Amino acid sequence: MKKIITLSLLIGFITNSFSQCPVNDSTVMGAGGANDIFFSLENGTVKSEPNTNWHLAFSVMRSQFPNNPSSGVSIRVNSGALGLTVSKLPTSQSASNWRNIDTTGLYALPQLIDSDSAWHISAFTQGYNTANPFNFIWGTYNTTSKNVNGTNVYIVRNAAGTYNKKVFIKELTFDTMWNIIISNIDNSDSNFIQIRKGDFPNRMFAYYNSTSNTVINREPALNTWDLVWTKYMAFAVSSFGSGIVPVVGALSNPNVTVAKNLGKKCDQVWLRNKTASVIPKISLVGHDWKKHLGGGVYQITDTFVYFITSNSKTYKLTFKGYVGGALTKSTFNLYEATLSTSENEINSVNIYPNPASQNINFSNIENIETVKIVDMFGKLVADGKSNTMDVSDLKSGVYMLIIHNGTSFQTKFIKE
Repeated sequence: MKKIITLSLLIGFITNSFSQCPVNDSTVMGAGGANDIFFSLENGTVKSEPNTNWHLAFSVMRSQFPNNPSSGVSIRVNSGALGLTVSKLPTSQSASNWRNIDTTGLYALPQLIDSDSAWHISAFTQGYNTANPFNFIWGTYNTTSKNVNGTNVYIVRNAAGTYNKKVFIKELTFDTMWNIIISNIDNSDSNFIQIRKGDFPNRMFAYYNSTSNTVINREPALNTWDLVWTKYMAFAVSSFGSGIVPVVGALSNPNVTVAKNLGKKCDQVWLRNKTASVIPKISLVGHDWKKHLGGGVYQITDTFVYFITSNSKTYKLTFKGYVGGALTKSTFNLYEATLSTSENEINSVNIYPNPASQNINFSNIENIETVKIVDMFGKLVADGKSNTMDVSDLKSGVYMLIIHNGTSFQTKFIKE
């Protein structure tokens, strides 16, 4: 009888712990958010990379005609971490007069920033319209040579006035080689840069650092990460007001899809009852799950539940906390999503014995692909692919069992 009472209490405790979706993962960007964190939903942090080591990023993806011609010509600017903005000079200030370009009225020109909707909508291509698919704003596609030839000169600068560069993209040759001229406005520190797309396989961008005049391979391979925690420009609301400002948030890999479910907490929404649809926006996870209240205090919205699909698996993510300062740490609940409407539903699959001390068996299920056992904090503690799992090495307690066979099932079991 005493054992039954103990197990009942334990079941109540663990059910409450799971239903509250406890923190089981995090990313740490470092002091002031100094690093970009490339993150895999399956494997955790893949790479931490300083986010101030680049000024311009040049697409190394291919242009996709006719669906997405601009995917291979985008040029992004480091506005989030370095505060850089881009201005396009009037067409009268052409590269043919490069050394004598007149920058009068520079500060009155519109400031261009990268879009947070898609990686290929960039400051340098702002205004691109598929109705005129060969005009990429910074340059025009030549249907004979198959090159994009530069037509405009740009100024890249920061608000403090300590960084002022003029940039001319001379040519993107046959969608394989970037040819760029960049110098200070007074013509000092002039450089001609070539970037070969083929040197950066399975990446989105090659990054240029104008201080060291180097091209950097700073992204991990596209198939190794799903989200990147970074600084970028976006519309934000805080206790101080609203506007387009630098924010810290998560942008998604172009090969993953995200649906943002609103109005229900993480223990109330599942794949089967979610109402959200996939929206093709790289900042759908973004930053607005937190609101700065002042004094380093952030309010977290616990009714934003993200369903993120990567490599045919769907994960459910809910943010639980955020601190800035020396850590810049985001904490969240993350695990592979299931079709269940409740966390202890498993329908026709039989689990026995339960409680178990040595082995746990499954019946009424065929073609098992994977079996995963996670503890009360969502940590994977065992996995397999058969109808029997050895649980003898597990500590006594309650665990979550997740079975995949084309569909996902989950339930709790007790290890004696």
